[in-house]
Amino acid sequence: MPRVLRSLSYRYLTRGPYRVHQPAHSPRAPIRAGGTRRDEEGRFSRKFLETTATTLATAVMLGLGGYSYHLHYKRLVLQKIDNAFSPGFSTVELASLAQSNLDTENATTAQDQPFHVPRPEQPVIDAIVNGGATGSYWLIFGEKGAGKMSMLLQAMRDVHGGGVAMLEAHGDTEVFRLRLGKALDYEYHEDYIGALFSIKGPRDSTALLDVERALNKLEKVAVRRRTADSKPLVLIINNIHHVQDSPEGNHLLALLQQRAELWAASRLVTLVLTSDEYRTTELLRPNATRMQVMNVQDVPKDLAMQTLKKYRWDAFGQEVSSPTLDQIYSKVGGRLIFLDRIARAKDMLKACDAICAGEKRWFLSKCWILGKDMDDNAEDQQDYASAAMILAKTLVGMEKENDSELPGIPLHKAQELMTRTDFMQKLDQMNIVAIDAHAMVRADSMPMQNAFRSVCGEDGFEEQLEGTLERLDELESLGRTTELTVKDLVSSGGYEVIMQEKAGIEGRVLSVRRAKGQAEE
Repeated sequence: MPRVLRSLSYRYLTRGPYRVHQPAHSPRAPIRAGGTRRDEEGRFSRKFLETTATTLATAVMLGLGGYSYHLHYKRLVLQKIDNAFSPGFSTVELASLAQSNLDTENATTAQDQPFHVPRPEQPVIDAIVNGGATGSYWLIFGEKGAGKMSMLLQAMRDVHGGGVAMLEAHGDTEVFRLRLGKALDYEYHEDYIGALFSIKGPRDSTALLDVERALNKLEKVAVRRRTADSKPLVLIINNIHHVQDSPEGNHLLALLQQRAELWAASRLVTLVLTSDEYRTTELLRPNATRMQVMNVQDVPKDLAMQTLKKYRWDAFGQEVSSPTLDQIYSKVGGRLIFLDRIARAKDMLKACDAICAGEKRWFLSKCWILGKDMDDNAEDQQDYASAAMILAKTLVGMEKENDSELPGIPLHKAQELMTRTDFMQKLDQMNIVAIDAHAMVRADSMPMQNAFRSVCGEDGFEEQLEGTLERLDELESLGRTTELTVKDLVSSGGYEVIMQEKAGIEGRVLSVRRAKGQAEE
């Protein structure tokens, strides 16, 4: 009986008005046409549409989020570069300021006060840094220690670093790229989160392409700032001569010069380059249209000695006599790096002698001549050493009495004396001689000129130089000579050497035969 009741209940529930739905896979749920299957298809369609809509919404949200992040990142990059030109100093600039002894606020005693000589070029440098001098880019050229960077740092202090960025050049373009990015606070998109989904990594380019991208960003920032401030930005690259004289280095210089020309014409950015090698001038001059060269030399005697006298009185309470000042200038001249060292020394004349002795040792270690007993392996080094001695002898012979300026000779005349054109660049790099922006060759400094005079005045110098030149001529002659050895000569006999020209053969033909009248054995 219970089994019959269950069967009736089942039929009533499944076929009656209150039937209960059973799963499609259930063996007790029969599939009827126009009923359950349509419901199943409708539910499947709804689920498909829901899944599709969810997927599309997710993709749209991801796309909008990624695009929003991309826009935010681009704005952030330009904002960081703009902040790099805001008032204040970067770590590199602070280190340069401390190294140049321009930080007068931290000076505790009079001796800690900086020895500063007001150079006549300082107003021009101030106008460049504060944005007053527009329409040009600048090459500040002068010897090491002449005061190029000190003037730039002084001008940067006056504007508190506003609108100025500075970096040190380097021979490796990868290092130059990193230093440029640090100066501009630009990461070259290496901090971009989208790079996490890139198979090739965060950066897929060369150093030169990254430098170009950084300059593009800088140009965008300069255009934006131009609407609020009419002054151009200033980018200082110190010691640009460190860029190697190679195809990659020349490409980097060309890239910087092209940008400088464009920026100078549009008055967006003023590029300032510093160098102490004439090679840089030779590389930039052929394509220069808006470049101006500032030739920074030693300070005049009156200004240098007046400043030195005042500093000694303020720092040490010492009155320096005029003969002592004349003697100091005759030893070290107006080179600021030497004057700063002497101004702080207790015995100034002793410090002068130490500087001159150091320059003489450097000159002799690089350019001393070995004489007639020179080994043939030293021929290459002695070529430019003897040429340097000839040039030094010429400069010493051009000295005049009571003349505070270093004697100079035109570059082409110096090359004529040395009979080579490539030696001058090497001597310039070794700080033996200096070539200014007007192609005049002088001793690198007054102490180096004193070293020239001392070496050329030593006993036996002329004989040593003459012996070296004779030995070099001998080695050069041996290098151009071909030795011909003839063996197995007949007793008391000889050979005849005949040189003749033959048709169809370039040059001459050398033939050897037994001399006439010699009996054969």
